[in-house]
Amino acid sequence: MQTVPFVDTQTIITAATGTASFVYNMQGIDRASLQLNSTLTAAATDVVTLSISNDGVNFVGFSTAKTVTFTGGTTDHAIFELGAIDYVFLKVSSAAPSSGSLTLQGVLYGTGGSQVW
Repeated sequence: MQTVPFVDTQTIITAATGTASFVYNMQGIDRASLQLNSTLTAAATDVVTLSISNDGVNFVGFSTAKTVTFTGGTTDHAIFELGAIDYVFLKVSSAAPSSGSLTLQGVLYGTGGSQVW
């Protein structure tokens, strides 16, 4: 069990040449932000989108779209302020890179009750 606030840092997409996704379980988190650090192996672009779900099967976009386009040749960064968490699952999805492959690290920062997970 982790106490909050906490920071979860992990590689969520590894060397993907096609579409890929990762799902966070947000149960017990009151407020959060997500930082994404991308590495593209070629001078390419890739679009990453966040979506949410309560059942873990049917994901929908946020009322205000949370999307970022990463460019290759460097490590790019983006951060999303997720605010109050009133859903169970957060999905990070990447489209197929225009060339090369994508590696994506997620850094989830969360606060909440006395314990999370």
